[in-house]
Amino acid sequence: MKKILRSSTILLLVFLLGVLTHRYRSFLIDGQFIRNHLHFRKEFRAIDKIVNSERVLIFMAFGQSNSADYGAGKYNVRNEVYNYYKGKLYAAAEPLLGPDGKGSSVWTRVADLVIDSGLYDRAIIVPCGIGQTPVKCWSSGECADKVNEILDDLNRDGIKLTHVFWCQGETDNVNGTTAAEYGNELEKVIGHFRNRDIEAPFFVSLTSYFPFNNSNPLGISEQVLQGQLSVLDSANHVLKGPNVDALNLAYYRYDAVHFSEKGLDQLAMAWYQVIKDYH
Repeated sequence: MKKILRSSTILLLVFLLGVLTHRYRSFLIDGQFIRNHLHFRKEFRAIDKIVNSERVLIFMAFGQSNSADYGAGKYNVRNEVYNYYKGKLYAAAEPLLGPDGKGSSVWTRVADLVIDSGLYDRAIIVPCGIGQTPVKCWSSGECADKVNEILDDLNRDGIKLTHVFWCQGETDNVNGTTAAEYGNELEKVIGHFRNRDIEAPFFVSLTSYFPFNNSNPLGISEQVLQGQLSVLDSANHVLKGPNVDALNLAYYRYDAVHFSEKGLDQLAMAWYQVIKDYH
């Protein structure tokens, strides 16, 4: 009888493990679980000393895959750049901890550029982009929960953002989201920050280009772009970011959607110019 119960228990555990593995197969297969939990990266204990130092850029970057780790190639950080993830600070390295991609992001390049230029001495990146997500996910869905969890962590650790960078719109291009719908949802996204009295400038990039599954000229959605422009409000520190759609030539995008190394270099320079102009 005991052998039968033991066997039944083992079979049940195997079944449950199989169900969980199937449900989260992409999370496990692409290495995200290992990368986020078994990364063996060096944690910096003296967070307060770094955060409270002078001339430190602390920015949150989020949106779709082109705000995450979906870029091509390798990139080695050359300055004092950190990656904030789940309440801990690590030396920044690609792929960054937080987003769901497994390649390279634009943000380490941006951090290096602002430090090289002398605008800042060090930078902390707070990244959380998720591929194939619509704006509505970030306004009231699971993505919004992720943003609020990160903002809770930052508040607990006494870390104040200096900038917020938004790069999203491709999925809403495919979904046919109207300008009014997009603008309304993006206002809610911005509200996650303003409702907490986070007054850091919120930069909205012009992002909609997607060459598949839509009939928009050149794959660019004027509706999404108008929705993005509609939320700009200097009084509320909501400002225009770079025109990501302009970087749509083949040598900028290795698969017609995500950025090549050359594309990441150009996009980083565009973000740097926005930061410089604001600074």
